[in-house]
Amino acid sequence: MLRRLVLYCLAGLLLSCLLFQGKEAKPAGGRMAHRPFWAPLGPRHSQCPPNHIVANASLSLPSPHRLFLTYRHCRNFPILLEPSGCAEDIFLLLAIKSQPGHVERRAAIRSTWGQARGQQLKLVFLLGVARPTTSAQLLAYESHEFDDILQWDFAEDFFNLTLKELHLQHWVAAACPHAHFMLKGDDDVFVHVPNVLQFLEGLDPAQDLLVGDVIRQARPNRNTKVKYFIPRSMYRADHYPPYAGGGGYVMSKATMQHLRAVEEETKLFPIDDVFVGMCLRKLGLSPTHHAGFRTFGTQRPLDPLDLCLYRRLLLVHRLSPLEMWTMWALVTDKGLKCAAAPLSQLQGGAGRVG
Repeated sequence: MLRRLVLYCLAGLLLSCLLFQGKEAKPAGGRMAHRPFWAPLGPRHSQCPPNHIVANASLSLPSPHRLFLTYRHCRNFPILLEPSGCAEDIFLLLAIKSQPGHVERRAAIRSTWGQARGQQLKLVFLLGVARPTTSAQLLAYESHEFDDILQWDFAEDFFNLTLKELHLQHWVAAACPHAHFMLKGDDDVFVHVPNVLQFLEGLDPAQDLLVGDVIRQARPNRNTKVKYFIPRSMYRADHYPPYAGGGGYVMSKATMQHLRAVEEETKLFPIDDVFVGMCLRKLGLSPTHHAGFRTFGTQRPLDPLDLCLYRRLLLVHRLSPLEMWTMWALVTDKGLKCAAAPLSQLQGGAGRVG
């Protein structure tokens, strides 16, 4: 068992090192701004002007908040890199928020849980533009090689994660409208895909569902020194609506469609998972908690005494690429015998609030 773990870890590190070494290019399945994959790719700057009135009224706020409010009305940005669209039989779309420089994380996902793309699955990484843009050429090559990069021409920033949510919904409607379900998560999550598929088996994608690690009665953080700081001028209530932790959650086709409609008429909020919770509340929907989603991570380092627990989970957040390979070795080890212990069942319904 230990030898297998070591081999998996070494293979993962080796793959990361070899990712961008020269090799025969594969035919491109997606669009890349109509230029060769090796050509330098620069951002096409948005023509959306700043709102100076809002900017002048928010001078007392930290600079990230001022910047967010100044450009909050800017909601439409062009695609820079795009994968091929989904086939009509796509069951589960895996939409993973990443950053241009997170090459090793994407490599780890592709080589572990993200490799099961032949089972009516599609993997897509969601990116903005990092400054400086020196990695654009390598990113274009990565897009050409793996056909799984979806990049828009807005800055890669924590407060712009809501823009990823908005633009992802646009892309799904245009390029992946037949997907029955979508898992949206961060690039440091491990997804136990067979467990997710087993959970979704028999569920109707035409019925509303958003399931994950649900957070209730969360208070806005009023500490100006943390990145989650939200002043009362941006959110006056004492509690956020219930929302699923942004590390990873699953939603049905019906909920995707309903969210897309209400997001168009909702002011953007700088915390993306809370923004989705706000939109769910407008729809009269409630997210559903499932114990198999661990968006606050799990015991570190991975406890060998809890191997069977890891095998029963659906999603674990906050793993390094090396830990992701370790988790992959644990859940795929055929020599590990675990008693049949079902995951905690959903509590309550997954539909509309009464």
